[in-house]
Amino acid sequence: MSTDLTSLFHVPTLILVWIATLAIAGGPLLWRFLNYRPVTRCGILRGVANLVATGSWLTLGIAAVNAHERGLISVLTSIFAMAFLLAGAAGSSLLIARLCSAE
Repeated sequence: MSTDLTSLFHVPTLILVWIATLAIAGGPLLWRFLNYRPVTRCGILRGVANLVATGSWLTLGIAAVNAHERGLISVLTSIFAMAFLLAGAAGSSLLIARLCSAE
């Protein structure tokens, strides 16, 4: 059993996760841009924040599940890790909504 933290990340899975995240989180913004509709600065900020938050949440969540499967952390710790990651993503979304409330 390896305790190296990089062994928790499976590269092909991460590539697929980030491609899916790019399609889901960045797709609406790209679709709007390609249809020649105006894209605001806050729209770009929201799109990038969604992309980074969703991708990071999935990446670190997969690492937490892999750590649990290898016996490095308990089920409760894995659940708490996922909950804290989700809370961070939600908090960043609320912060960006507050920054872009003028539009």
